[in-house]
Amino acid sequence: MRSTENTKLEAIEVADDPGFFEILSTTRAMRRLRPDPVPMRLLRRVLEAGTKAPSGLNSQPWEFLVVRESESKRWIQENYLRVATERFGALRDSLSNEDGPFPRLLRNVFRQAASLHEAPVLLFVCSHRDWPFWVADEDRVGVAPPPYGAIFPCVQNILLACRAVGLGSLVTTMHRMFETELAEHLGVPQEIAVVAMLPIGFPTGRFGPVRRTPAAALTHLERWGSPDVSCDVRGVEVTPS
Repeated sequence: MRSTENTKLEAIEVADDPGFFEILSTTRAMRRLRPDPVPMRLLRRVLEAGTKAPSGLNSQPWEFLVVRESESKRWIQENYLRVATERFGALRDSLSNEDGPFPRLLRNVFRQAASLHEAPVLLFVCSHRDWPFWVADEDRVGVAPPPYGAIFPCVQNILLACRAVGLGSLVTTMHRMFETELAEHLGVPQEIAVVAMLPIGFPTGRFGPVRRTPAAALTHLERWGSPDVSCDVRGVEVTPS
């Protein structure tokens, strides 16, 4: 007779939704977006997915700022390109004739910076500021930071929801380099932090598998440095001889 525990585990395995894992394994940065408008019904759906993220005490510190107006998008693009050039322009130029992951990344970043205003939607995921519990009262000087532990699960939910409805997106935080000016331009109050920006639209390319290091190669059991010997570095279970 099977144990109750084994029965529960089997039930969990049967309940796994392969659609979810397909979405998870094919959600990658989509930098090239078509100019077609994003229907508000889809946008509302992905934002609703963001609100399902967990947060301490169910505080739900997130708010969303949707920018679709062309003049505002152009202003954001110009400043985004400006700060990207100030910080990484010289490095980009020095690596312009080189190949490899980092030079390609830089070229992609600047290509995105030049065309950012063409994205149908620039979504800013914002947060009410709040001091972490571990910061002592006497150290709470200046402006409080946002609760990143709640905001980035919200962002990830939005990315997965975009993939589920056929929208492309990615996360960028380059705007933090001109956040004060951005907040003033868009009317964001000081108690709100503009944490992440997500250009959203229908992608010109295809969704595809992401390339990641298997979890087995990154897993330590019980103590650091004790690998998961039940799997090889590809994550494939090893059958004892």
